[in-house]
Amino acid sequence: MPAIASAEGCWLTDEGGRRLFDAGSGHSCVNLGYAHEELVAAAAESYRRLAYCSPDHRSRPVMALAEALSARLGGGYRLRYAATGGGANELAIEIARRFWRHQGRAGKRRVIAFDRAYHGSTGAASYASGPGILQSPMVDRSEEFIHVPGARDVMAGRSRGLEEIRAGVEAAIAGAGSGTIAALIVEPVAFAGGVVVPPAGFLAMLAALCRQHGMLLIVDEVINGFGRSGAWFAFQHEAGVRPDIVTMGKGITSAYFPLAAAAVDERIFATFLTPGHAMTKVITMAGHPVGCDVALKVLEIMERDGLVERVLRHGAGVLAGLRALQGAAGLREVRGVGHMWGLEFDSAEAAEAVDEHCLAAGILLLRAGNLIRVNPPLVASEAELGLLVETIGAAVRGIGGG
Repeated sequence: MPAIASAEGCWLTDEGGRRLFDAGSGHSCVNLGYAHEELVAAAAESYRRLAYCSPDHRSRPVMALAEALSARLGGGYRLRYAATGGGANELAIEIARRFWRHQGRAGKRRVIAFDRAYHGSTGAASYASGPGILQSPMVDRSEEFIHVPGARDVMAGRSRGLEEIRAGVEAAIAGAGSGTIAALIVEPVAFAGGVVVPPAGFLAMLAALCRQHGMLLIVDEVINGFGRSGAWFAFQHEAGVRPDIVTMGKGITSAYFPLAAAAVDERIFATFLTPGHAMTKVITMAGHPVGCDVALKVLEIMERDGLVERVLRHGAGVLAGLRALQGAAGLREVRGVGHMWGLEFDSAEAAEAVDEHCLAAGILLLRAGNLIRVNPPLVASEAELGLLVETIGAAVRGIGGG
């Protein structure tokens, strides 16, 4: 892996002076590209005005961002901040458990998640992540986290329909007992797990099951959110779905500052306002005023430049170009939505060959096992995206000798 010396726009420059197109947005987070002067200026101005504010106090950027995010989620949410996406998911799980304790149902602690999910690599977030997804298979597991089959078995190359997924979730609920389950946590698209795009109606089905069985619905938008899917938040592609908690991070500041958040429905948040129920947990760097100012600037730029609409327009073209490769030797399936695309190969060796070809041609991809994931910055130009599709196409045809 090359040592990176600098970056600008969608391009990295290594220590030897070679330029590489970053088709992974760093770690799926640099949505607006590198060296964005407006973001740098917003951070510098914020540092001069208020370099830090204790989470015990209120500040203008922290409150303004909370209002802006709630509005984009549909209104009626209160924000709790964290420093990382995994931290936001840990916070969401703790809030769900405490909510049920407030209702006198302290036994509701278990969490249902999906087998290809990635929710973070620390604490409860690592337990919610599917075994082995972007972490060591030796990571500790917890019996309080139940994993069910998602929309795709990427090893066998088999997709599951809505009814089969529903049956798996219902079996888990029946086996554990709904009286023990606090929440179900889900990514609209399981990007790290292989860009697993579920069938239409997936989130609506899960929301209905949560209502039926008395569970909270936590939607993890850490990767999917902030325009990556072609909507402000990916759950918004399904009409009528309103999560109880929405977690976010990564693109919230385009990675220019460590910041994440859990948006909590006011109905749930209100139970924490009762004397004796307050969240006393303090995260020193959570809700940092500089991070919140940068996030506000990200929202401003995205709206001004129409980036959500741009993702829909460009994403469809890239997906069509990649899908034209289906049928090539070694390539099993292409899938995606917005600025998230995945290529599933018959073998890890085939995926590695494509990855190496692209790296030699100046394109940096994300690869794990037999999967290649692609999610360049949202600001990538049509020419850059065309180069991306052309290079991947040449690599895929090359493994089949075409």
